[in-house]
Amino acid sequence: MKLGFVGAGNMAGALARGWAAAHGEPGAPESMAFADADPDKARKLAEELGGEAVEGNVTLADNSDLVVLAVKPKVLDEVAPDLVQAGTPVLSILAGTPLKALHEALPGIDLIRVMPNLGAQLRQGVLCVAFPNDTDDARRRRTTELLGLVGEVIELDESLIDAATAIMGSSPGYLALMAEVLVEAGVEEGLTEDQTRRMVAKAMSATGGLLEAHEPAELKQAVASPGGMTEAGLKALEERELRDALRAAVEASLEVARR
Repeated sequence: MKLGFVGAGNMAGALARGWAAAHGEPGAPESMAFADADPDKARKLAEELGGEAVEGNVTLADNSDLVVLAVKPKVLDEVAPDLVQAGTPVLSILAGTPLKALHEALPGIDLIRVMPNLGAQLRQGVLCVAFPNDTDDARRRRTTELLGLVGEVIELDESLIDAATAIMGSSPGYLALMAEVLVEAGVEEGLTEDQTRRMVAKAMSATGGLLEAHEPAELKQAVASPGGMTEAGLKALEERELRDALRAAVEASLEVARR
């Protein structure tokens, strides 16, 4: 399959890097091409991944089997005529842009909506996909296989996509903020920044693995020995209403998605 990316920003780059790492595996793209309003972005990503930078969305789409639409939602109407002209199927990763709006902007185009997160770059992403009702089984299978190369594929009713995005799409940012604070605290206590960052990164990575086998409350309880350091830290977080802060973050994300 020849993939063409309309947009070469952070999320497009994460997906492309994940697929590049899967090169040679069944279902992996045989080639990738990139176009962007900033030609330097497309060129740099293409050079990094051994792909091709293309000038013009029509040319890119005409020479692709599938277009990954990765522009900002506000410029959808600008790029839509080019994609309609080419007629190539589109995989949209536009936030807050439902299939109904995509069909209106891209009449006659086969569409699938996916919301990924940055873990796709490491082939450890979460990819929530919403298929139109008329999508046939073969296309569902091919899309799931393609997305599965870069992470966990979760098919959802489209009404749940925004909620999923507020959780899995935004959570890397929340975890990065927590890591930032923990690294700062470690440095203040005499550890080096590199030492602390490595500790936090490995701890977060291991926790993710443990959460696949244990309920969050169960894992929290296992770590927090009575009268121990973790229990004291968790108590401090509860007293400072971390739960409410995280819920507020999710609500704020949803407000943006639902505008």
